[in-house]
Amino acid sequence: MEYSMHQQQALQLKLAITPSLRQSLDILSYTVSDLITHIQQQAEANPLMDVSTARLESYSVEMAKMHNDSNSSQSDLYEKATTLQTMERFLLEQVAGVKTCTATERELLIFFIRNLNDSGYLMCDVEDTAVQFALTLEEVLDVLKILQSFEPAGIGARSLAECLVLQLREEKQVPAFTEQIILQHLDELAARNFTELATIFSCRETEIEQVLQFIQTLNPRPVFEVQTEQPQYIFPDIILEIVDGVGVLQVNDNFLPEISISSAYDELMKENEEVAQFMKGKISEIFLLKKGIEQRHLTLYKVTQEIMSAQPHFLREGKKGLQPLRLKEIAEKTGFHESTISRTINKKYIQTPYGMFLLKQFFIRGLLNEQGINQDIQFIQLQIKKIIDEEDKVNPYSDQRIVQLLAGEGIFIARRTVAKYREHLCIPPSSKRRISDMKE
Repeated sequence: MEYSMHQQQALQLKLAITPSLRQSLDILSYTVSDLITHIQQQAEANPLMDVSTARLESYSVEMAKMHNDSNSSQSDLYEKATTLQTMERFLLEQVAGVKTCTATERELLIFFIRNLNDSGYLMCDVEDTAVQFALTLEEVLDVLKILQSFEPAGIGARSLAECLVLQLREEKQVPAFTEQIILQHLDELAARNFTELATIFSCRETEIEQVLQFIQTLNPRPVFEVQTEQPQYIFPDIILEIVDGVGVLQVNDNFLPEISISSAYDELMKENEEVAQFMKGKISEIFLLKKGIEQRHLTLYKVTQEIMSAQPHFLREGKKGLQPLRLKEIAEKTGFHESTISRTINKKYIQTPYGMFLLKQFFIRGLLNEQGINQDIQFIQLQIKKIIDEEDKVNPYSDQRIVQLLAGEGIFIARRTVAKYREHLCIPPSSKRRISDMKE
């Protein structure tokens, strides 16, 4: 076989990221605190950049207030950041360590992680998830087992019983009958029916008491097993006010220092050609920085405006009014790429009359009903609670009856899903909700 070398021309399209585009993208991802730090660093490196000290002094005063008052309640300017992001990051790091996952399995793992509630329980239904990902139920459960093998023990459980059983794998000395009691007789144990359980398992009551004492050492809320970060004090990037039922947005640039060109520019330009060229480069950097800040302002405002337009119930009801929303929907409305939307909302907070929220909290995954319409999981849970609150306590609704009532409202879910959501709401089954008719 003979080898030879020759030249060949070929046309190829490539996306080139220029330094100015890179800076604009970086600035877009900055929080207001990050941006202030970036401006200060740029001013230190650029002799022609002047920044106003008044706003920076106000910023420093507010930061000092935060650190001196770690127990303060929410103010108009800041709030302690939540630690739920710590858990998500902790789990995603473990996903990266799983080398045998396919791309689909990895995507499903991330989907599961983003559908955990504040306690670490899985909120999406595995059967619905299988349909959504075009996988078999067994394949979905196999991926769920991977998540449930992560730390902290109990993460990804679908019920309290499953959460506790998952934690047993970490224990070396587990009292006899513990797993069976958790899976089949947790209510009786909670009611301290030691005699009844001792009869069922043909053991002494003291052994059942030992099981209870052991279970009390387990954690029903595994998310709190992760060591949380020190309180992180943040400024909101967007401020939302509601005036006559209409949302009014303001990009929070209150603490951004004003940038200007130093008056020494004219004198320095007269030095020599080499100095003049250097100065022109520094002037160009200032203009690029100001342009990037302006672009961040416009993009953040436009994206947040579309988010609020897509979440009209939030303006009236707060968090409970949030509806399912995807990055793709906002990308289509704004004309921006999904990656731009993601970069824009990353770590950004919005201050509202209902509290401080991460912008990413407005993007909620839901369940697809038979008409292909997204249904918010939290909304479904609220509907279940409402139905149970209004039921006849002498003859409470069964889970199957609740399925039928939900279907009448256009919400189509399985009976086992109702049971799972009911358990997450800490609502007992109908047999435990029944109140005897006093007239009998």
